[in-house]
This record gives sequence, C-alpha cells and structure tokens, in this order.
Amino acid sequence: MERTPENPKEPAPVAQPSLPLPTTFGVYALSEGQLHELKPVPGKIPDRRVAISAAINAPSVTTLMDGDVKFIVFRPDGGVDASGTEVRVVAKVSRALGVDASGKAAMVNAGDSWVIRSMSYPYKVGPIEQQSRMLLLQPEQDGFTLAPGRYIVVVKGMGYDFTVAGTVTDPNQCVERINAANGAFYSPCPPPRR
Repeated sequence: MERTPENPKEPAPVAQPSLPLPTTFGVYALSEGQLHELKPVPGKIPDRRVAISAAINAPSVTTLMDGDVKFIVFRPDGGVDASGTEVRVVAKVSRALGVDASGKAAMVNAGDSWVIRSMSYPYKVGPIEQQSRMLLLQPEQDGFTLAPGRYIVVVKGMGYDFTVAGTVTDPNQCVERINAANGAFYSPCPPPRR
C-alpha cells in the first residue's frame, strides 16, 4: 500500500463575522450588529485647527445605545481620503453669558445649541472584502469605545452626526459661550461642584 505524503497544513482562514451591509449610498454606524444611517450636518466641517465650529441648533437624529461603534462608508466613487477621516466631539453649549434687557451681564440657558470641537478620536480606514465601493472605519485601538455624548464622523469634509446614549460625564462634551460685541467665545464647562 502506497502512502502519499501529507500536505503541509495550511493555516485556517480567519473567520470574520459577516457585517450587515448597506444597500444605498451613505455613511452608516455599525453598533450592536445593526446599521444606523447617519444624517449629514449642514455645511462643511471646519479643519481640526479650528477649535470650535459655528453653532448647530438641531439635536442629533441618530442615537446609538453603545459606544462600541464602527462605520461603513458606501460611496458611488468608493473613495475616502483616510487622512481626512476622523470622529470628532460635538459639545453641548450648557449656558451663555450675555446681556439682559437691563444691560447687565447675565448667564442664560443656551437652549439646543452644540459646537464641533477640534478634539478627535483616531479611526483607521480599510476595505471591506468584495465590496469595492465600501470602506470600514474602526478604532485604531482595540476595545476602544466612545463615551456617552454627541459626535460626528468626518468623511471628505462632510460631517455625519450621531449620539451615544447614556449620562454624559466626559468634560469635553460641554462648553460655555460668552456673547460679546466682537463675536462668541467658548470655554470648557467648569467641573461639577461636590
């Protein structure tokens, strides 16, 4: 009886969990195995060198229950500039210092107002197997999760807005505004009093 020599064992292919894939062009958050389409924020997102954007006066449309999130970008051209892709903090304007009807300085509630900050979290861009027009954005650091709060993912200068549910504890998620004759100025919220 002849024996054929054993073939060297090939390494087993790494099993990748199948991702749900979008069927229409857009930017999607992938959280808890579900796709959530992200709506764009009006206007061009300022460069990261700009500390604070113009105010956004509408709340986020998309809320994710978990900060363990990846993104799928599905574009007709398939291209994304990896260097311009980032996840940025959108801070709530908690209160504003302005002038009341009598001309005195007064702190007032800022209402529904948010600003995009220069702070960002590093996400890496990679291909999705057999999907030439889709790209996957995932955290550079394994196990990284976004804290509760509001964010945008920036793709080709456009911002796509979402909120991570929960109690906001990250101080970067809060700013105060001073309304002055020569413009609005922002500062971090003071730490909560104990």
